[in-house]
Amino acid sequence: MSELAAAPPARRRGLRPDRYLAANVLVWVVTYALMTARTFSEATLPWFWDMAFRRLIVCVIAVGLCALIQQGLFAGRAWPMRRRILLAAALAVLGGAVWGVINHVAFYVVDPIVEWQGSTAEIAIGQFMNFTVQVWSFIAWCAIVFVLDYDQEVREKTLRLVQAQALAAESQNQMLRYQINPHFLFNTLNALSSLILSRDYARAERVVLSLSRFLRASLERPAGERSTLADEIEAQRQYLAIEQIRFGERLRIEERVPDDLQGALVPGLILQPLVENAVKYGVARSTAPVTVEIAAEQADGRLRLWVSDDARGDLDDEPEKLGVGLENVRRRLEVMYGEAGRLRCGPRPGGGFTSSVELPLERR
Repeated sequence: MSELAAAPPARRRGLRPDRYLAANVLVWVVTYALMTARTFSEATLPWFWDMAFRRLIVCVIAVGLCALIQQGLFAGRAWPMRRRILLAAALAVLGGAVWGVINHVAFYVVDPIVEWQGSTAEIAIGQFMNFTVQVWSFIAWCAIVFVLDYDQEVREKTLRLVQAQALAAESQNQMLRYQINPHFLFNTLNALSSLILSRDYARAERVVLSLSRFLRASLERPAGERSTLADEIEAQRQYLAIEQIRFGERLRIEERVPDDLQGALVPGLILQPLVENAVKYGVARSTAPVTVEIAAEQADGRLRLWVSDDARGDLDDEPEKLGVGLENVRRRLEVMYGEAGRLRCGPRPGGGFTSSVELPLERR
């Protein structure tokens, strides 16, 4: 038997906005821990908790500064990368300078712990040295914003691509589904024409009524919407009712569908081309009665559906390639399920032909 399948695209989630805040807080928690450990000594031990509290306030303010830097970087998203890097450098220097002023005020202006004994120049040099150390925290934050922003952009592009692929797949699925009805309709109208030409008006009327019921059941369902296996089997009963009017006793029908699979979800009209293939190449080419079997089974979380006939004939008469209907089934399974959906077709031992569909078992 032949087997054809393809892999479906994976769906990804976008980046959560709160990651920026989490990264911001993490940067300053680490900075706070390093600064506290660096300044711990016997000389500062008497004022350790006071200094730790003031440093905590400064770091909390630094979180706010980084949030402002983040907004500034967001505002320059449309700029060329070189300008964005220059902007990041300027904002990091500005953030480090503002942080230095706040740190000086917190420790040496507002209720100073120890009076500064040096000159103004020494104060400036000390603050500059402190700035050269702390500016790296702001540089690191700018780099983190760039990384998170780029990651978010990639995720959004991937999501848009997946959505576009899903939309294209759904459009293709609808197109393939709509090709089934005309294909079936042409065959039925040919049969109806034959009945009219033979003046078998009673059977022609039954064909028209059955065709009306079949088309109403199939076309009223939105394209792309999956149906239960019970509804799918019922649609095939209506189709086979039309064919039984044509072939009479030459067409026999058997169903083997477990009750627990009646609610399984399947693509709409997925069985119709398989049944039509059995009628066209089995029943129509045989003068003896032919049994068309519709069956279903489940195994390992998968659903297998098959349609087979027991027509005795020359296997060389079987088509070498898939017809329009079976090719559409193969492509619909590929579009909807990727590698998880399979179509297998081939002769049965002892005569006849079997077409089977395998897909993930899902229930409503």
